[in-house]
Amino acid sequence: MHLTTRIKKSRQMICMVRPFDLSTSDLIYPIFIREDGKTFEIPSMKGQRYYSLDSCVEVCGEAVELGIPAVMVFGVLKKKDADGSIALRKDAFHPKIFNKLKKEFGDDLVLISNVCLCDYTADEFCVYTDERGKVLNEKTAEMLGKIAVVHAEAGADVVAPAAMCDGQVRHMRSALDDAGFDDVAIMTYVKTDSCLFQPYFEAMTLAEKPRRTVDPSRFRTDVINEKMFMQKVDLDIGEGADMVIVKPALTNLDHVLRVKEKYPTVPIAAYQVSGEYAMIKLLGEYGHVDEKVLLMETLSSIKRAGADMILTYYAVEVAKILRGK
Repeated sequence: MHLTTRIKKSRQMICMVRPFDLSTSDLIYPIFIREDGKTFEIPSMKGQRYYSLDSCVEVCGEAVELGIPAVMVFGVLKKKDADGSIALRKDAFHPKIFNKLKKEFGDDLVLISNVCLCDYTADEFCVYTDERGKVLNEKTAEMLGKIAVVHAEAGADVVAPAAMCDGQVRHMRSALDDAGFDDVAIMTYVKTDSCLFQPYFEAMTLAEKPRRTVDPSRFRTDVINEKMFMQKVDLDIGEGADMVIVKPALTNLDHVLRVKEKYPTVPIAAYQVSGEYAMIKLLGEYGHVDEKVLLMETLSSIKRAGADMILTYYAVEVAKILRGK
C-alpha cells in the first residue's frame, strides 16, 4: 500500500524530496531612490524606505553580500515636465543612479531599469494620449526606446518597458541595437489591471492633482481574460523580449504557469507588488498570521507556479531568512 506519510517522516525528508527550493539567486530587489536626497520610510509601504543617491549604495551593497543578484531601480524625481523630455538628458537623475551603481558594483549586481513615461511626465501617466484620450502607441513606444538607450549608456544591464503599449519592445530593441547595445536585455512587463498597484503609485507620485487622466484598464489586460494576457505576452516575445515579468504575482499564478508552459526557455519573473507586500505586512502586524511564514508561503507558491525570478520588496529579509540570519 502506498502511504504519502512515508516521505513526510521528518522535516529533512520533506526537504529532500522537494522538486525545487527558493534561493537568494531567484530574488530581484526593487528600490526607491529620491532625487531630493531625503531618506525616510515610505508611508504607503511600511518597512520600506526611500534612499538617496549615496545611501542606495549601502543597501545595494547589502543585497550583493546576501547573494541577491539584481535590483530594479525606481527614481523619484524632484520635478517632471509635460512630455517627459527630462528623461533624455544624460545628466538626469536616472543616469546618475546607474552610473554610480555600475561604478560601485560592476558586474556583481545586475541593474534593471524600469522604463515608463510616468516617472518623468507631470501628469504621471504611463503613455501619451491625444486630446480625446486615445493612447498614442507609436509615439509612446518611440520615446521608451530613447529612454532605454539613455539608461543603457549609463550602465543599465536590463531595461523593463512598463507602459504596456503595443510596439514598445520592438522600438526599444531597435533603438538599443542601433546604439550598439545589442547586449542589453529587455524584460517586458505584462500586467493585469489591479488595485494592488496603489501603494506603489502613492510612493512614486509628486502630482498635486489626480494622476489618472485615462482609464488604465484600457491598456492593462483584463484580470479575467487569460487570452488577452497571453496575446500581450506573444506580442512582446515576438518583438524581441528576452524575459517576461508577470504582475501582480499572487493574482496571476495561472498566468505564470501558462507563460512558462508555452515558453519554457524564456526566463519568467513574477512581481510581488506593493499591495501584496502591504497585505502581508499588515496581517503580520495585527497578529493574524506569522509574517515570515506567510511571506515564504506566498513566495514558494510563486516559484511553484513556474517563476524563475521573483521581484519582492522583501528581498533582503528573504535572503536573511534563507541564510538563517
